[in-house]
Amino acid sequence: MKKILSILMMVVFSVALVACGETTLAPTTEAPTTTAGDTTTEAETTTEGTTTTAVITTGGLDDPYDTVTELAEGYTTLANQHPHGAIAADGTYTVAGEVFNTVDIYQTTYNTEITNSLLNYLTNTWTYNSEHYTNMVDGLVENDQYSNIVGAMAIGYKTVINDDLTQTWTFQLREDVPWVDNATGEVYGVVTAADFVSGIKYVLDPINGSGTASIVYNLLEGAEAYYESLSDDAIDDLAFSTVGIEAVSQYEVAYTVKQATPYFLSALTYSPFLPVSSYYLEQIGTDFGASEDFILVNGAFRMTEHIRENLITYTKNELYWDAEHVYVDTVTKRFVPGTSTASTLREWYEAGNIDGFTVSTQDEVGYENYVTGADLTGTVMEPVDGSTNPVLRAAGATYIGYFNFARDVVGAEYNGGLSKTVEEHAATLEALLNVDFRLGFLHGLKVMDMLKWWHEDEPELWLMRGYTIRELCAFEGKDYANYVDDVYNEKEGTSGITLTGILQGDDPVYDAVKSEAYFATAKAELIAGGLTEADFPIKIDVIGNMNVARQAYNLAMFDALEAASAGVVEIQYNIPATDDQDATWGSITMNYDFSIWSGWGPDYADPQTFLHTMVVGGDMVDSLGFDGTNEALEIEVLGGYTALYDIGAALTDIEDLEARYMAFAEAEYALTYEYAIVIPWLGTNGYSPVVSKAIPNRAGKASYGLTEDKLKNVIVTDAAITQAQRTAVLDDYEANK
Repeated sequence: MKKILSILMMVVFSVALVACGETTLAPTTEAPTTTAGDTTTEAETTTEGTTTTAVITTGGLDDPYDTVTELAEGYTTLANQHPHGAIAADGTYTVAGEVFNTVDIYQTTYNTEITNSLLNYLTNTWTYNSEHYTNMVDGLVENDQYSNIVGAMAIGYKTVINDDLTQTWTFQLREDVPWVDNATGEVYGVVTAADFVSGIKYVLDPINGSGTASIVYNLLEGAEAYYESLSDDAIDDLAFSTVGIEAVSQYEVAYTVKQATPYFLSALTYSPFLPVSSYYLEQIGTDFGASEDFILVNGAFRMTEHIRENLITYTKNELYWDAEHVYVDTVTKRFVPGTSTASTLREWYEAGNIDGFTVSTQDEVGYENYVTGADLTGTVMEPVDGSTNPVLRAAGATYIGYFNFARDVVGAEYNGGLSKTVEEHAATLEALLNVDFRLGFLHGLKVMDMLKWWHEDEPELWLMRGYTIRELCAFEGKDYANYVDDVYNEKEGTSGITLTGILQGDDPVYDAVKSEAYFATAKAELIAGGLTEADFPIKIDVIGNMNVARQAYNLAMFDALEAASAGVVEIQYNIPATDDQDATWGSITMNYDFSIWSGWGPDYADPQTFLHTMVVGGDMVDSLGFDGTNEALEIEVLGGYTALYDIGAALTDIEDLEARYMAFAEAEYALTYEYAIVIPWLGTNGYSPVVSKAIPNRAGKASYGLTEDKLKNVIVTDAAITQAQRTAVLDDYEANK
């Protein structure tokens, strides 16, 4: 389960979004190897039925990784067909006839401090952590600049359908790729098939509390039974050998999935399938990933500096298997605090502290200088400044509103004197269980007022009213999001409506009249169920925003809801005092009644990656207050949706792909428009005016997995990319797509 995304990450758009979302990635065409260095010993390790030999390197590997592993017969290559060239001896890089002067340092930002699961990539679900470790640890595959799946640690694969209709995928690995101790820079060992087995075993051990275990046990044969046997004291523990993963040889690893799974390669781009050294785990114990000092690196960079809420520095891993496509030696990331202003990034850029920024519509000085000009003739699509470009970012995530159905912390620490009595809290919980009450929220939140924070004149560019993003997957050219639109139009009695704001141009969901009717019905139902007139308005605690300028947009959205409710709802807007308190309220104590704090980004190329988050026991239901201790309530709220989801999830044959999408679209419609369990409102898409020194379309691109945050193949110049340069590069990109 990738990417529980904090709304803190959307406060401002950093140059990282520009570099990773628009530039692209390419590993080498060939699969290099190296000879392990001075001293090696062989250690035999047994994984319940699978015996493998791991080579532990205690020295050497002083030279960059530069030899080649040959693809074995019977394997399909994963070689990248579009690798980028080298920087010339004079420091220039040429693409599409444009010659750029390059630099070897990249200065960017990060918006949320590493927290929660920290750098333990086998348990983490948060993007603000994975954006770091994806640059440190490589898995089997990644995406190129065109979103094609290409090899990282794997150079090829083969598949077979077994007699029991399970499917086995076997991968050939690059040989002798070194593990490097991030803390010291010294070689620890080499990456082998056993390390991929160790990673899965760690994820499937409930004691480790992995937030991504469900991804693995929903895919691999035997994984769920194994996980449950370790979770339930009443069940005898099963052997790990019953799980569908095996180190076939030192450099071959095989996964057996429950049934034919066309999207399995895309699933491998996410955290739970990353490798880990079992020897290192034994040595480090529970400190694994607790900080940058307790992690091994086989990826493009080491994290060599981390000053909390200040600065993070990456240094190029010279022993990286694809070092030739790591074009910068150093990456510095400056922390953007929640108290930053609309002009902060522009000022940092102009001071030379970062290499790009998105011009904020709230930054009057910057917007005039870079976009409109003094005569206000410029636009986002045609900025007056030659170094400012209109950049379309395809949606990589959907942010949602959601309710806390089982809140057991009532915020005594809320500032501003906001509080609720025990009786008021009980009334709130009762109201949230009422579907009509939630539907009142759905139609009463005037989210376009909130979206004006991102674009005052065209907030619809950021509007998303479906849960699953566009451009995730399609059947015969029809985007899955279009299936959801079809169901919406059929159920709502409309025609031609799309839930994607950038295409729709307005919000088809906000309707104050409809909202008032739902709230009136809900109030009558709640009073019939035992509440009294004195219990109204229902007090709803929401997490406010620390950014003073942004608070007005938040409040406008909630004020419209209060007005539509006609006295049924009172919003208590709680403003965090610190960044830590903001993160705590949202992701740790779940101290809210309603939140727009988080969203979801996909793990693989199938609607299930979004829709599974909200089923009973799903990937994100802890945000709804369901932590496994209140199963009956969870089934009451999510059971109807889960039943619809199960229909689509059961259609796994490639021949049933369209039927799968249609069934999932029915479930997705019900999730929002019948049960109002989630309220999609923001998609990370739309045109923005961007100033950047990173050459467009160099780094990896994908709406799922971890590739989007990788900084390999980012090429940085000594001056901002001009409109003419960007046009030439994009034309070349499209011509070769």
